[in-house]
Amino acid sequence: MISLKIIHVLDLYDQLNNGVATATKRNVKLLRDLGHEVKVLSTGEPAADKIAADEFSLPFFQYLVDAQGFKFAKPDHSKYYEAFNGADIIHFHLPTPFCIEGEKIARQMGTATVSSFHLQPQNITYSIGLGKNKKINDRLYSEFYKCFYSKFNYIHAPSRMIADQLVAHGYKNEIRVFSNGVSNNFKPVPVERDKQYEDKFLILSVGRLSGEKRQDLLIDAVKQSKYKDKIQLVFAGQGPEQENLEERGKDLLNKPIFDFYSQKDLVALMNRADLYIHASDAEIEGISCLEAMACGLVPVISDSELSATNSFSLTENSLFAAGDASSLAEKIEYWIENPEEKASYSKKYAEKADGMRVESTIQDLVKLYRDAMEKQKQDGYPKTDDPSGRDKTQSTNFAGFKREKKKQAEPKFKGKTRWFFTRQIRKILVVIVYVLLFFLYGVKVEGRKNIALLEDKGGISIMNHIHNMDSCMAAVALFPKYVTFVSSLANFRLPLIGNLLKMLGVVPIPDTLSSSKNFIKTIQNDLKQNNIIHFFPEGILLKNFRGLREFKNGAFYFAIKENKAILPMAVRLVKSCKSKQRWLTGKPRYFVFIGKPLYPNPDLPNKSAIEDLKERSYQSVKSLLDEEFKVADRFIIFDLARIAAFIVIVGKVITMII
Repeated sequence: MISLKIIHVLDLYDQLNNGVATATKRNVKLLRDLGHEVKVLSTGEPAADKIAADEFSLPFFQYLVDAQGFKFAKPDHSKYYEAFNGADIIHFHLPTPFCIEGEKIARQMGTATVSSFHLQPQNITYSIGLGKNKKINDRLYSEFYKCFYSKFNYIHAPSRMIADQLVAHGYKNEIRVFSNGVSNNFKPVPVERDKQYEDKFLILSVGRLSGEKRQDLLIDAVKQSKYKDKIQLVFAGQGPEQENLEERGKDLLNKPIFDFYSQKDLVALMNRADLYIHASDAEIEGISCLEAMACGLVPVISDSELSATNSFSLTENSLFAAGDASSLAEKIEYWIENPEEKASYSKKYAEKADGMRVESTIQDLVKLYRDAMEKQKQDGYPKTDDPSGRDKTQSTNFAGFKREKKKQAEPKFKGKTRWFFTRQIRKILVVIVYVLLFFLYGVKVEGRKNIALLEDKGGISIMNHIHNMDSCMAAVALFPKYVTFVSSLANFRLPLIGNLLKMLGVVPIPDTLSSSKNFIKTIQNDLKQNNIIHFFPEGILLKNFRGLREFKNGAFYFAIKENKAILPMAVRLVKSCKSKQRWLTGKPRYFVFIGKPLYPNPDLPNKSAIEDLKERSYQSVKSLLDEEFKVADRFIIFDLARIAAFIVIVGKVITMII
């Protein structure tokens, strides 16, 4: 079987007490043992097979994030590209900004993707006291789907319960249900009983100390039990509720123990314990319960409809009524009073856990990866970008091609008049955009004199692709030339920017055979009319990417086909020489550099000519990016003078039209 290059993307990977991180770590190791190449993109320390992303601080709410022991990763296009380049499949784990932005880059790169559903809305809402608010939880399910999960053909669900929840909330993906699996490290082993536990009935609860986990219920149940002086509670975990839980249990004779344990110590503790309690109101799977079972611990589990863990139960005495401390106390007393039955079920639960070992579940994961790759190859990404099922970009795309085709087919006087006024409006728009770009990004153009070398023969301009607005920057740099832009479909989905691209005459790169034919006709027609066509030969947008990526053939194919020159351009983020950044926002400025035109070599056959022109163009753009350049510090009055000049130009253009 051919090995895969797999990338796991998640915000938190190094944290030992995070369930998603623990499951991912285990799967990464097993996948590598099977011969697959696996890398991780996450926060934390960099490693040989891990690319470290910067952490992101959430304004106003970071204290809640810290209390949960979580970390958000900061989206970084350069890190995405470094991790995703050459990958076969990319696995996203959480609907966080880091994974949402990463999916967009993966889509632009055309790499197959899958996702896992590891975050119940209740994991969020319980932390802010709204865990039982159905409307808010339903809204979160909807937002998760709209912003993230609708982009995937497949979702991995660790349990049937959460899969049913996804279906009930309108998720249209194919949902694969299989456990995250239990490690072979968790198994029955002989251990000595600690002296402090010799005369105690040791009850263990493992997990994050958070509202939805309901450790408070366990403390209340012990308080109600007739065996309360015999019971010793041990909570293995950390979280925001620890202080409250300690206060709640201070009246017990045997005060609850709160601690964090390594995996080795946790296995030993599970083998020493007498009973395991899983009281959570909301749980996607409950691996800690499965691990306890694998060590031979009999569990008592909440029967909450939002907890998948109750599916592990083998007897009604292992289930208690959700949220009912009295019911939990009753089940605890039953197992204390029936040690022989508990010993019998101990073996049964260990056998059940053996059937869910990671060695079997990892095969399900590999099959999911291969199916996702095949689906991507055959059908591409899901066409729906919103829950309504309408692909806005695609409809706009085809409409644009139809309008272009109509113009070519009906060159009437009326059409020419409309065409003339459209060009004048675009000129005004470009001037306005120039002023906006100057205010927002400090955009300045260098080397404009090289445009004149094209004379009036038109050509193909190219530029690196590092900003959502670099199409607008190119329009400003090439003004007043009439330019047709070519850009990724993904850019047309951006709010405001997408509409601006359409107004500037940007042509989206096609994603179907029928639209490709219209695309080629549009480009060839404009080149025959000696216009300028602008390409981003790198293909995908990577914000503020340092360096230059490999060029695709498209721009150079058309240059050879129509015998047109390539006009190399580069956009760079440049700091001032005295570290006084742009006066308006205090940030570096964007500079657009224009090089000298490059012409096809007529002595080479077409295929070789394309490669030759592409290589020369790459080196030219690279030299523009690498060239040493210092920005002189300027006074505010100088910048204001430039803006005043633009306003005068706008006035003159309007006067000419009127």
